[in-house]
Amino acid sequence: MRISYANKKVEEFFTDYSKMRKKLPFDWVRSIKKIMDHMMAADNFGIILALGLGKPEKLSGYKRVTYSFHVSKNVRLIVELNATEDTIKICEEIEVEGVNDYHGKKDNWYIP
Repeated sequence: MRISYANKKVEEFFTDYSKMRKKLPFDWVRSIKKIMDHMMAADNFGIILALGLGKPEKLSGYKRVTYSFHVSKNVRLIVELNATEDTIKICEEIEVEGVNDYHGKKDNWYIP
């Protein structure tokens, strides 16, 4: 699957996990890396959904199709799919938005 990033800052963290480890706890980085490795190895998003790694959840309120993956209890890895509702399972391109912690209506982005 092709992976792009929301901006240069996000790309810097997701292409250098040692840099990410300086900002986030080790167990979060390990979970993020595991999810990202599976996404890079998958041919399409349907495989990621079938694996269920990170408990993928569809998010509402976004313009594009957006999913979150559990990194820890309240921390999520957010990705946008280059797909429509009908083509989620065959989607071959995602954009990583970052890592956030949400409690109720408040978003706290660790990696924007």
